[in-house]
Amino acid sequence: PPLSLPSLLLFILAAMARLEGIYIADHGVAPMVSRQTARLLAGRGIEGDRYCSDKRTGTYSATFAQEPGKQLTMISADAVESEMKAVGMEPLPIADLRRNLVLRGISKEDLSAMIGHEVSLGPECRVFVHRLCVPCRYNEGLNKRRGLMEKLWYVTGVNCEILTGGEVSVGDVVSVVSGSHQPERIDTGNKPAAFFIPPSKRSQQEQKDMTMTSEKAAKLFAMDAAGARRLESSYEAAGVRFFPREAITAHDQQRAATSALWLALAAAVAVAAMTLARKSMQ
Repeated sequence: PPLSLPSLLLFILAAMARLEGIYIADHGVAPMVSRQTARLLAGRGIEGDRYCSDKRTGTYSATFAQEPGKQLTMISADAVESEMKAVGMEPLPIADLRRNLVLRGISKEDLSAMIGHEVSLGPECRVFVHRLCVPCRYNEGLNKRRGLMEKLWYVTGVNCEILTGGEVSVGDVVSVVSGSHQPERIDTGNKPAAFFIPPSKRSQQEQKDMTMTSEKAAKLFAMDAAGARRLESSYEAAGVRFFPREAITAHDQQRAATSALWLALAAAVAVAAMTLARKSMQ
């Protein structure tokens, strides 16, 4: 069927976008490293990046935070620069927003319109765009920019799943694949609707839904304690917290009690074994 005017404009404008920068980091909090080329691994991530399934060392790599869009993120340099100027924000190096691919020649509206579409990156690779990659308190804390979340809410990029791997390079053309719009494929990782609403615009119920309680924290620690610890460590490095302090204390106490129990059992088994050994020698 013929494309509607909005869709046609999206394809025309998106076809003008080019890859201006490539960034990866070895682990959460680590500085983003610029690359001229990178290898995308289908269904896994960018080779060497913290969110690649081979590493899973990112701030949000915990089991309970998994979603296909974690594999790769894209951001528009034009959109960020325009928004910073509009809100009177001092310019920030775009790498400090910690997205993988920086595009030039595309607006925030056209980047957002890619959600639900497949997008080609250079001659080899293709991704599916799942959702907006909204900013978080961790990112705001790392950059020491009060209000960054609210000011840049709609321009910090999109989350993508890698469908076809290969090599991408700075200068590659980035374009929407014609006829690929399939919104039913979107997977946001079961995030509540409030996740995508700026904090200042959430209702009381939405604020409640987004509040991390000790009960919620306990469930997440039970699912992946190491991942929860890594998440909290990254937030602490940025001068903020993800979990309530009492939840961390409760988990530490439980872990200490469990360790003490295992040590007691091990000691009891050792004593029993020694007793049996002595009896067998008599």
